[in-house]
Amino acid sequence: MTRLQLFLLGVALSATAGLVLLRALSGGKQARMLSGRLAGVAHALAPARVMQEGARRRRSILVLPANLPHAVAATFGYRLERLDQYPLPPLAIVLAALLPATVAGLYAASFFSGWARLLVLPLWLLFARMAFGKIHARRAAKLYLQLPDTLSMVVRAVRAGIPVVEALRTVGREVMDPTGAEFRRMSDQLSIGITLETALRGLALRSGLSEYGFFAVALTLQNAAGGNLTDTLDNLADVVRKRVAARQRGAAMASQARTSAYILASVPVVTIAALLLINPDYIMLLFEDPRGNTLIALALASLGCGLGSMRLMITRSLS
Repeated sequence: MTRLQLFLLGVALSATAGLVLLRALSGGKQARMLSGRLAGVAHALAPARVMQEGARRRRSILVLPANLPHAVAATFGYRLERLDQYPLPPLAIVLAALLPATVAGLYAASFFSGWARLLVLPLWLLFARMAFGKIHARRAAKLYLQLPDTLSMVVRAVRAGIPVVEALRTVGREVMDPTGAEFRRMSDQLSIGITLETALRGLALRSGLSEYGFFAVALTLQNAAGGNLTDTLDNLADVVRKRVAARQRGAAMASQARTSAYILASVPVVTIAALLLINPDYIMLLFEDPRGNTLIALALASLGCGLGSMRLMITRSLS
C-alpha cells in the first residue's frame, strides 16, 4: 500500500467522520435550544418544578443504562419519541443503510487494502443519518406549510367562544396529517390528565420547529397569566405565511444553482460512457491499472466534496 493510497484513505476516513459529527452536532443543537427555551418559560411559571427537574437529572446520572437506547438512536439519527412518524421501523432503515455502506467499503478495499473496510462503520452511520434526516425534513416541511392554517383555525375557534382545549381537538379532527396526527396525540394526552403545558412542550419538541415553540409559549403564557391569545396567534400565523412565501421565492431563485450542480455531477458520468462507446481500451486502463483505481477514488472523493459543498450552501441560503 503506497503512501498516496494511505493518504487518500486517511482523508476519506477523516471526511466521513467529520460529516457524521457535524450532522450530529447541528441536529442536536437546534433541539437543545428549543428545549431550553421552552423549559425556561415553563420553569419561570412554575419555580417549584426546577427542584423536581434537578432531582430527576441527578437520579438519571446513576442510571446510565436507561439512556443507552436514546444514545444509540441519536447515533443513527432517529428519535425514540418519533417512532410513529417513520414509514418503516427504524431498525429496518438502519439495516437498509448497512447495504450501501458495505458495498462502498468493499469497493474501497478492492482499490486499497483490507484496512479500507473500516469505512463501512462511518459510512453506515452517515447513510442512516441521511435517511432519517430526509424523513424528518419532509415531515417538518409539511408541518411548516400547514401551520398558518392551523393557527387561523385555532384563532377562529377561540373568537367564536370555544375553549382552547376544544379548539385543539378540532384541529386534530379537521386538519390533515401530519398536523392532525400531532394534535390528536396532544388531545389524547390532555384527556388522560397531562397538563396543557407538558403536552404543548412535547408537540414543540416532536415537530422540531421553532414556530411550534412560539405557539407553545403563547398558549402556556395565556393559560397561566391570561391575555389576548387571538391577536398573538394571528400575528404568528401572518409571520409564518410570510416566511413560507420567502422560502418558496428562495427555492425558486436557487433552482439555477441546483440545476448547475446536477449538470456538473452528470458530466463525468456522460464522459466516461461516451469514452466506453468510442474507445473502450482507452478508458479501461482506469479500472485495470492500480494507478487508475487511485485516480478514480480521488475523482469520486473530489466530486462528492464539491456536490456536498454546493448542497450545503443552497440549504443554508434557504434556511
